[in-house]
Amino acid sequence: MIRPLLWLVLLPVLVVPAMAEDLSLEKQARKLHQLAGGEACDGSGFVPEEAYQSWTFSYTPSWSTGDESDREEVTLVRLFCFAGAYNESHAYYLKREYEGLRPIGFAEPFFDVRYENDDFEGKVESISIEGMTSRMLLVNSYFDPDTLSIDSFSKWRGIGDASSSGTWIFRDGGFVLKQFAVDASYDGEMNPEMLVEYPVE
Repeated sequence: MIRPLLWLVLLPVLVVPAMAEDLSLEKQARKLHQLAGGEACDGSGFVPEEAYQSWTFSYTPSWSTGDESDREEVTLVRLFCFAGAYNESHAYYLKREYEGLRPIGFAEPFFDVRYENDDFEGKVESISIEGMTSRMLLVNSYFDPDTLSIDSFSKWRGIGDASSSGTWIFRDGGFVLKQFAVDASYDGEMNPEMLVEYPVE
């Protein structure tokens, strides 16, 4: 048992390395962010209080035989990129012991919207998926540490009646697309259409 007074001596030894590690991670993330974000994330203008956030959690890889020692620890980093009138974008980075810190690309469908008379304020005739792409920035996104999921809601205009939204869930060391919906109608109502939905358990 450690005596109470001994804690005063050990506290700096325990706390300082942890703080230094966190500051070091933030410094690494910002450096990588500057390179990966390019001019889109130049850091000028509005910067929110939570411009940098990180979460550390562990998971059991799919190859594990059930041994507790197989569990791996990862740290998710979210960095502010830029903000507009009604949207705010962030980039995400994942640190794994054997890979270091890397940017995350989020899968999403590449789609085409056809409007009646080619008028975007007119009736939506069709939304077709033409393939898949990946995105390095998510709009109006947040991470839920309880479900290990990231949600994004991108407004196409201020009132949010036209938008795109997605959910990505952490599975086996990375984030996989769970669902993606689009509301392409500028009709004053929120009526999204689910484009893709996967049974990720």
